Amino acid sequence: MRIISSSLALVLFAAIASPSFAATTADDATKLQKSLQIYFGKGADAVKITPDGDGFKATLDFSAMLKNKPAGAELAISPIEFSLTPEGNGKWKVKHDGPLKLSSKVKDTLDISESFENYIIDGEFDEALGAFSTISATCKNIAVAENMKDPKGTQIKVDAKIDSLEVKGTSVANPAGGIDFKFNEIIGPLAMTETVGGVAEAPLNIQFKIATGTFDGGISGLKSLAVLDLMKFLVAHADQSALVKDQAAFKTLLTNFMPIFTNANGQGTLNKLEAQTPMGPATVEKINFGIDLNGAVKDGKLSETLGFEGIVFPKGLADMGTEGLLPKNASVGFTVSGYDLDALAMTDIMALDLSKNPPLPKQPPDEITQIIMSKGTVDIAINKTSVSNDTYNLTAEGSFAAGPKAQPTGKALVTAKGLDEVMKLMGSAPPEAGLQAGIPAIIAAKGMGKASADGAVTWDIQATPDGKITVNGVDVSKLAK
Repeated sequence: MRIISSSLALVLFAAIASPSFAATTADDATKLQKSLQIYFGKGADAVKITPDGDGFKATLDFSAMLKNKPAGAELAISPIEFSLTPEGNGKWKVKHDGPLKLSSKVKDTLDISESFENYIIDGEFDEALGAFSTISATCKNIAVAENMKDPKGTQIKVDAKIDSLEVKGTSVANPAGGIDFKFNEIIGPLAMTETVGGVAEAPLNIQFKIATGTFDGGISGLKSLAVLDLMKFLVAHADQSALVKDQAAFKTLLTNFMPIFTNANGQGTLNKLEAQTPMGPATVEKINFGIDLNGAVKDGKLSETLGFEGIVFPKGLADMGTEGLLPKNASVGFTVSGYDLDALAMTDIMALDLSKNPPLPKQPPDEITQIIMSKGTVDIAINKTSVSNDTYNLTAEGSFAAGPKAQPTGKALVTAKGLDEVMKLMGSAPPEAGLQAGIPAIIAAKGMGKASADGAVTWDIQATPDGKITVNGVDVSKLAK
């Protein structure tokens, strides 16, 4: 959905970015269509624009753009028709309401089809932003079918149906350049079946359903206008020799395009996941996930979180003696920071030479590491990480610096509750489960921990630059030797 909306945004901006139109005559429609040539070249034949009341009707027929497909491949996208109504000051009302179908095939390897019974777009496109200032998009009755086969004969079939998908978004100018885009997505009931099987093995069949899902996200500093500049240049230099001759200008455009965006982030929730597995049904009440990612900037950062609430494992696992030990809730979170993707991007752009093959010289891994990590390490933080059920609760947090050649340094705090109950459950499990073998390890770990009045056991772990590792003040690095 996001890919389709983004593609339409580029097409629309290419169509209406220049020149500006106030009238809606046949001549204006012709001018509008010709303006596409600088962005799409021969592919502009895919777009037909005609006057329609106080605006224009535009039809995108992708068949013309898909003529030159690889041998053995088939690609198809149903035509898309939408209306463009000028509102003045470089702003346009955009509407689309109709079905959409996409399909692609690669002989003996891949067969994918997607259909949207009703695909609706309603928004305002702002030429100055190069993006929708407001947009609302809705898809109804989405069906996806995928059939993939690898060279070894393993086949994966996926069939998915989604009742509805809604997207709402807004864009504003970023004072430092580019745009800030915020959006919200709501997904209706989803049902999917996946079958995996090889030539000499029984197929594995998994089915799952999701009641509802939401996602709120945003991208700041997105260089939407630079995308069009790059598109226009590449179309004008479609011939390799022309691109080589003018590669200095190309490298300037790439430099202006960086860092593409400054930050992208989002938080999502999936509610009531139900799965049918070979070991029986499994459910999860809620899945939370999030990401916070900087673009190709000097202060690189990547944060991810993933959490599960109300996990119910298949009965087949509980029957193996694990009942009472399997987690009901689990979460993990980490942040990696202190790396420099801007330096790597600029180094590659400066070294780019399209007259050579390959156009970029091969760099030893040590050189790439030095560029990305000038201090030799990155900073890693662990947060929001825990595993729990009605019997136990295990949590971890910490931060440390690490690199390919650096001694890891930092600290972590691990806390556990309910270890005695866990060992009792392990001891009472059937011998064939093999859980008793893990009890000595828990006893040893508990002996190194620090007990609290509430029954919790903590391990304060420190790693120092001289290679020493301590747990609650005890040097365990010597024990390892």
